[in-house]
Amino acid sequence: MMNIEEVTLIQNQIYTQLLLDEFKKQRKAGAINPSDFLIDKYQIDKLTAEKLKIMLAEN
Repeated sequence: MMNIEEVTLIQNQIYTQLLLDEFKKQRKAGAINPSDFLIDKYQIDKLTAEKLKIMLAEN
């Protein structure tokens, strides 16, 4: 069983990867200036929770 620190670390890694993937997608779509990048925090949080549940279920 994982402790809370390990779960938090995994959650942060998932969140960071989702943000990086979204920024890369927006960069390919033509975003250049900082104001061109938009993040839907609700969606990122939702995806993070879903992926975390899957990872915890696998362990």
